[in-house]
Amino acid sequence: MERRCSNIAPRGLAMMEVMIAVGILTVAIAAITTAIVAGQRQSMIAKQMIVGSVASESLMSQISAEPYESIQSWDGYREEVGSMTTLSGSTLEGDFSLLGRLVEVEDGEVLIDELEINIVGKNVTVVTFNQLNEVVSEITKFVPEPAI
Repeated sequence: MERRCSNIAPRGLAMMEVMIAVGILTVAIAAITTAIVAGQRQSMIAKQMIVGSVASESLMSQISAEPYESIQSWDGYREEVGSMTTLSGSTLEGDFSLLGRLVEVEDGEVLIDELEINIVGKNVTVVTFNQLNEVVSEITKFVPEPAI
């Protein structure tokens, strides 16, 4: 006569345990994927901001090298997305082709309280923008009027 032992635990997993494990795994994979995509997006934004800053600084240095009398002529200057050029006139490629630039020139004054001096000049603003017309970089520089 054969006798069975009743206190042996069943081996293997029940279907419910497998379903719970698959659910947990799915949630974990979704969370990791979301984190990776968000990281890539932030990396692209940071890269665009760096390239935009370089583009703004480049144009600002070009404008700053101009004689004071001709700075006002830059007001309204605009390079559309993909048409950004160098000093020599060649079109910039790569990440620069995803950006455009705009220049605004306004009359301005700076008051130095300690010396009680009011300096007259121009506020030059260079704005770099992307395809969605979102501002990527914006810099402003005060250019004082030269003394005669």
